[in-house]
Amino acid sequence: MRVKALATSLLIAMSMQAPCISAWAEDSSAATTASAEAWRKKPPEAPAPRPFHLPKIESFKLANGLSVQLVEDHRYPLVTIALGLKIGSSLDPVKKRGVASLTADMLTEGTKKKTSKQIADEVDFIGGGLKAGADNDFTIVSSSVLSKYTDRLIAVFEDILFNPTFPQAEFDLKKTNLIQELAMKRSNPDFLLEERFAKVIFGDHPYSSIAPTPESVKSITRADLEAFHKANYLPNEAALVIIGDFDSAKIRPLISKDFSEQWKPGHIAKNDGQGVPARTEQRIYLVDRPGSVQSNIKMGNVGIKRTDPDYYALTLANQILGGAANSRLFLNLREAKSFTYGAYSGVAAGKEPGSFGAEASVRTEVTAPSLQEFFYELSRIRNIKVTDKELNEAKKYLTGSFQLGLETQGGLAQRLLEGQLYDLPRDYLETYTDKIMTVSADDVRNVARKHIDLGHIAITVVGDAKVIKPDLQIFGPVDVYDVSGKVSTESKSDNPG
Repeated sequence: MRVKALATSLLIAMSMQAPCISAWAEDSSAATTASAEAWRKKPPEAPAPRPFHLPKIESFKLANGLSVQLVEDHRYPLVTIALGLKIGSSLDPVKKRGVASLTADMLTEGTKKKTSKQIADEVDFIGGGLKAGADNDFTIVSSSVLSKYTDRLIAVFEDILFNPTFPQAEFDLKKTNLIQELAMKRSNPDFLLEERFAKVIFGDHPYSSIAPTPESVKSITRADLEAFHKANYLPNEAALVIIGDFDSAKIRPLISKDFSEQWKPGHIAKNDGQGVPARTEQRIYLVDRPGSVQSNIKMGNVGIKRTDPDYYALTLANQILGGAANSRLFLNLREAKSFTYGAYSGVAAGKEPGSFGAEASVRTEVTAPSLQEFFYELSRIRNIKVTDKELNEAKKYLTGSFQLGLETQGGLAQRLLEGQLYDLPRDYLETYTDKIMTVSADDVRNVARKHIDLGHIAITVVGDAKVIKPDLQIFGPVDVYDVSGKVSTESKSDNPG
């Protein structure tokens, strides 16, 4: 009995101490975890940019004016070919927007030698890819293939470039699909936002069109594509880049023969387009989308050319303002205010001045407060010097991502074409890092003041006009449009003249 009583006493004592032991264990575990996780509070330091050295580039011009760059890269059994032409949608006839893009899209749809299926089968067989497309300024045709099939890829490349037939059946199908795609885009608020922003910023300038209208597409004929191709696909307005596992001594004669004999130089007739309208006030352009649960916002102004000396400083200013998920706009509107999933800014620099814009999609009820935060951040980047920490982090990000992009054949080809098509200095790739790294906080503030026109900024919004218009009027006069792009009767009555 005494043994049993003693055992019982021990069990009671242990049970009374258990909470204390448990608490001590939990505290100890928490302390250990906190100590082990302390490193998370300090993000890793980005290393200084590495010295960058371009691979050997063999550059030459053919007799017809075509600029050629060859880069041997024997690390992988691959070859990448990219051709850039200094033609884009800015050369579209005013009443036939879409000709440049349709011409590029149709290059792979049939030639004098092969049907679209035969072209696709040939590219598939040699393990390659082939694409063509046009933007505002340029048309790019590019392809990659296993290096042992380089000669067959060049043959396909030349065929679609020199001998497209724009087959009527394929063309009709392409137009039908494009018209259906344009109709679907009308239900997309992002498309409506970009469309209105471009029209407001660029007026009658060719950059004002981000997509052709269905009426314009319907009016385009196969003859229009043939005429555009004949008049504008010219070697003296083009650049060819070939990178990969090849012997330049063998490929150079092939390029010199085939791309010279079949391709004759000429002169591109430039459009005498309208200039960009001058802005005289801060104004809101609202696309009414009844019932929308969010507002899509983009505000900005005309920007710079790609060749502008301010490009590097403005790129850094944009990176700090809204270039990534650690930028000011993102940290403010998403992290601090929870207004949106993301807020960003961007600089679109083209052959002619492009645009600067800052944008976000926010909940309808916080449309006006979001605009207020945009104005706050735009004012701050213009008026207060960025911190050394912000500047250094942005520099390391931009130089690191730039150099990383040059590690692939496609990335290097894109940058080499960029230098050729924009007529950038020959040492552009090698000096990019140095030019970014020499930008100062004063430079960032100066270019922000120069190129962010806060007093005359255009504000475009897509959302439910009945709900958000009253609050938007605080920021300036409001023009209202329907989703087709027409000014609404409500806007006309509110803004006479």
